[in-house]
Amino acid sequence: MREPPVKKVLYWCEECNVPLIAKSCACGREGKRIELLQPYDLRPALSADHRLISRLVRERYGDIPLAKILLLNKTGGVDRADLVIMHGERLGWLTFDPVNRRFNLDITPEALPFLVAHATKGIVDLDTHTDIRQEQGRIGGKRIPLKIPVPDGTVIVKYKARYGTGTVKDGSIKVKELVAVTPRSLPDPGWDVAIDRNRYHLKNLERNAIRTIKHHMGDRPTANVSFSGGKDSTAVLHLARKAGVTRAFFIDTGLEFPETIAFVKSQGVEIAGKAGDFWQAVEKAGPPGKDNRWCCKFQKLRPLKLYLAEVGPCVTIQGNRWYESWNRAGLEETSQNPDNPLQLNVSPIRNWRALEVFLYLWWQKAAMNPLYEEGIERIGCYLCPAMLESEYEQIRTSHPEYAKRWDDFVESWAARKGLPEAYCRWGLWRWRAIPKKMQELCRAHGIAVNEDLSIRADPKLVREVRVGSMVDKPQEKIQEAGIRGAGMKEPARDMYDLQAVRRDFPLLAEVGYLDNAATSLSPEPVIQSYVEFERNYRANVGRGVHRLTQIASQRYWHAHEKVAGFIGAKEGVTVFTKNATESINMVAQGFPWKTGDRVLTTILEHHSNLLPWYHLGRNGVGVDVVGIRDDYSFDLSAFEAAITGTTRLVAITHASNVLGVITPVEEIAKICHDHGALLLADMAQTVPHMPVDVLQLGCDFCAFSGHKMLGPTGTGVLWMKEPVIEPLLLGGGVVESVKGQEFTLSEGYQRYEAGTGNIAGGIGLGVAADYLTGLGMERVHRHEQALTTRIIDGLRNVPRVRLYVPEKPGQRVGVVSFTVDELHPHEVAQRLDEMADIMVRSGHHCCIPLMERLGLPDGTVRVSLGPYNSAEDVDLFLATIEEITR
Repeated sequence: MREPPVKKVLYWCEECNVPLIAKSCACGREGKRIELLQPYDLRPALSADHRLISRLVRERYGDIPLAKILLLNKTGGVDRADLVIMHGERLGWLTFDPVNRRFNLDITPEALPFLVAHATKGIVDLDTHTDIRQEQGRIGGKRIPLKIPVPDGTVIVKYKARYGTGTVKDGSIKVKELVAVTPRSLPDPGWDVAIDRNRYHLKNLERNAIRTIKHHMGDRPTANVSFSGGKDSTAVLHLARKAGVTRAFFIDTGLEFPETIAFVKSQGVEIAGKAGDFWQAVEKAGPPGKDNRWCCKFQKLRPLKLYLAEVGPCVTIQGNRWYESWNRAGLEETSQNPDNPLQLNVSPIRNWRALEVFLYLWWQKAAMNPLYEEGIERIGCYLCPAMLESEYEQIRTSHPEYAKRWDDFVESWAARKGLPEAYCRWGLWRWRAIPKKMQELCRAHGIAVNEDLSIRADPKLVREVRVGSMVDKPQEKIQEAGIRGAGMKEPARDMYDLQAVRRDFPLLAEVGYLDNAATSLSPEPVIQSYVEFERNYRANVGRGVHRLTQIASQRYWHAHEKVAGFIGAKEGVTVFTKNATESINMVAQGFPWKTGDRVLTTILEHHSNLLPWYHLGRNGVGVDVVGIRDDYSFDLSAFEAAITGTTRLVAITHASNVLGVITPVEEIAKICHDHGALLLADMAQTVPHMPVDVLQLGCDFCAFSGHKMLGPTGTGVLWMKEPVIEPLLLGGGVVESVKGQEFTLSEGYQRYEAGTGNIAGGIGLGVAADYLTGLGMERVHRHEQALTTRIIDGLRNVPRVRLYVPEKPGQRVGVVSFTVDELHPHEVAQRLDEMADIMVRSGHHCCIPLMERLGLPDGTVRVSLGPYNSAEDVDLFLATIEEITR
C-alpha cells in the first residue's frame, strides 16, 4: 500500500505559544517544526487527560504549573503511549502499564526548562545521593548506585550547574545526558487563542470538506450521514448539514454508553437498532479480539444492511480518517462499501488529524459527546476489544456496572478454559493471536503462549462455571425453568417475549436460521435434560428396581404423557419412534391389509407419506393420489370423488412442507369415516407451529417428528386412537409373558417400542412439549403467521422472484417456497449463507411428484419459520434476496 500524504510534523507559533494546523499563524509568524511519531495523529489533552498529567507531575515533582494547551501524539506501545507536547516542546511520555495497572509520565530533557524552577521533589542531586566523585569518565548512560533511597521511576538529575533526567531502579540511577538548563516562562494561552490563530486554515478545511460533500451527495438517490456519536462523525454531521444533507443514522449495537445514546438523540439522528444479542453470541464464540472482530458482523453490519435495505441506494458521508489506523491510511475520497453495494461512502475529512477535528468543533461551538472529557478516547461499544486497557480502567470507575458485567464474563470464560489470571487482568483477551509486543510482556512474566500465539491454557486452572446454566438441577426445575426461560409461566394472551425465547437458542447469535421445516433448533432446557440423564441417572427403562432405573422409567413414561397432552390425546396410544417416517412405516407395515384394499393420498405429500404406500402395491394394495387446485389449496371435492368403499386408509399431510398450505383435516376425517376409512395425518409441519387437538380433528393416526418441534434428533411420535396395527418389531419390553412359543403382548405404548429406545431423547421430547406449552401455541402461530406475511409481502416486491404460496394467511403455516429467475435454488441458498449467514433449504424437499406438478425440475428455495425467528431475521433475508437478484 502506498504511503498516504499524511502530515508528519506539527507547527508551533513561538510568538503566540499555540499549535498550528498549517505552517503560518494568524499573527503572521511561521511556525516552528516539531517532528511527530507514527501514526502522526495529534489530539488535545482534554479535562481528564490534563488532570491525569497534572497529577502525575505533581506526585513526582511537586506543584509544577502546566500549560492549558497540552497535545498528545499517539505512539506504539504495550498499551497507552502518548508523547505529551507543551509549549512546543516534548514534555514526556504518558504510558499505562497493564500489569501493574498504573499510569506513568517519563519526562524528557526538553521539559526541564519548564520544571526545574518549580520542582520540590523527584530531584536526585548526584553530589548528595551518590558517590559521584568515585565515578570515572562520562556520567551519561552509566548506572550509578544510590546511597540515599529514592523511589523507582523517572527523576530530575542535578549535578553542579547542569540538569538532566534519569531512571531509578533497584537502588541505582541511570543518568541521561546532563546539560546547562535555563528556566523558561512563556505565555499560557487557552484553546480559544489557538482557535483564533488557526481560523483561516479551519475555514479552508471546512470549505474543502463541504465542497467534497456537495460534489458527491447527488451520486445516489439519497444522501445521509453515518453517525457514531464520536468526534469525527460529529464534525462530519455538522459539515454535511451545512452542505444540505439532512438525514443521519446511528447503528445502536446494544453495547453503547448511555451518554452516547443521549447525545445521538440530542442531535436529531435516527437510531437504527436490530443488532444481534451479543451476550448470547459471546457465550459460544468467546471474547472478540482486535484480530477477531466477529462482533462487528452481528452488532453493526447486519443492522446496517437492514437499514440500507429500507433506504435504498445512497451516498453515506462518514468520518473515517487516514490517521486512525493503517487500514484507513489509503482511504480515497469515495469508496464503495464492500459489504453492501447500495452504499457509496464519502470521506470528506480523511486528511484531518484529531487536532483539526477538535479545533473545528470548538470553533463551531458544536456539542460533543461528554465521554471525551471523561478520558475515553474511543467512543463506541464499552467493551470493544480495540479499546486500550487504560481507557477500560477508566470505565471501571465511571461505569462500574457495565465493566462488571464484562469482567464477570471474561473471568468465567477464562475459568472454563483454564486460562491464567493475566488473560483477564492484563486484557490479553483482546487478541486471539498475541502480537509481538504482548508476547514479550508474557515472556517477561512467565505467561505461556502457544505456537498459534494464543494464550496457553493450564488444565489445572479449569473450573466449571455455569453462568445461567441449569446443569445439575432436578428435571422438574429444568422444565419449569424452560418455560420461565421464555418469560411465560402464565403469560398474558397476547404477550410473546421473543428476546427471552431467543436467549434459549445460542446458535441464533451466529446465523439466521430459517430451515425449521427440515429440523428445528433445541432450547437449552431440552439440551440440559438429556445431559442430565447421561450424568445423573442413566439407566434402562422397564421393570428394574434400583433407583436409577426407577427415575428413568418414571420420566420416560411422563414424557409420553406430556406429548400426548400437547396434542390433545386424552385417549389412545402415544408411541415414541425415531421420526415421522418410522411412524408412518409402522402403520403401513402393521395395518391389516387385504387384497383389493386402497390407500388414498395427495400430491402434496412428503416422500415419507408416499413411498410406504407405493411399496404396498407389491402386496396388492392400490394407491390413489388426489391433486391440488391452481391456487395450491386442497381440492376437497376431488378428494370426496376419489374415496370409495375399498379405501381402507387415507394418508394426508396436515400442512405441506413445500407450499405451507393447511389441509382441512377435520372435514376430511368426516368424509373418511362416512366411507368406513381410517385417517392418518402427517402433522410434522403443524404440531410445532399451531395448536393441534387430534381428537377434535378426528384422525385415527397421527405422525410427527420430535426434531422439528424443538426436541432431540432421533425422536418421533405415532399416536393411534385405537392400537389396531401389529408391532413392526418384537423383542425385549413388548410382552407381558412368554410360555413356550406363545407370548402375550403388553398394553399401551410398550407394545410398539421393542428394545432399548432413545431414552434421553424421549425425555428431552417431553421437555420440548413443555417448552412449547409454556410459549403458548396460539401465540406461536400468530407470531409465525405475521412473519410469514412479512416474507411474502416482501418477496412480492422483489424482481425475478416467483412465489408458490397459498393466498390466504389462514390457509398456511410458516413455509414459503420461491424461485429466482435464472438462478438455481441451490445457488440462491448458498449465497444467502455466504452473504448473510442465513440458512434456508433448496431443492425438491423430498416432494418430487409435487415439483413435477408445479413444473419445477430444480425445486424451490424454501424459507421456514420457528417460534424463535424475528422480524430482523426476515428483514435481513429480504435485504439479501434483493441484493442477490440485483
